[in-house]
Amino acid sequence: MDELERLELVEELLDEIREHAESGALIIVEGRRDRNTLNRLGIDGEILLATHMPLLDLVDGIALEQREVVMLTDWDRGGNELAARISRHLRAQGIMPNVELRGRLRTLVQKKVKDVEGLYTYIMNQRLMLRGVDVMWS
Repeated sequence: MDELERLELVEELLDEIREHAESGALIIVEGRRDRNTLNRLGIDGEILLATHMPLLDLVDGIALEQREVVMLTDWDRGGNELAARISRHLRAQGIMPNVELRGRLRTLVQKKVKDVEGLYTYIMNQRLMLRGVDVMWS
């Protein structure tokens, strides 16, 4: 797959995440910078910060609302472990979190981007590079 195809797939995936958020899904990220990045990418709605409250409080709050949940933690070791823990607790409460979008995103960008926070810079740099502008990766 070439870089243009990869960028198009990433942008389509972000559109899917945006649609979930617009239809009321809770998006779970690790921290403020992740939430800010999603906002910069046009993904609004309710974005919960998983690292800013005890895990069981997070899960209990979600269970009370019975809403769709999209897991969007980083794809590093810590993010993988956090996603697994949250998902396990949500499933125990009868909620099946959407981890498929996170997995697809990770597959597309894991060699270039290690976390949600880096997505905006990655996309902007790819757009510039594909236009022939020399870009230094940050």
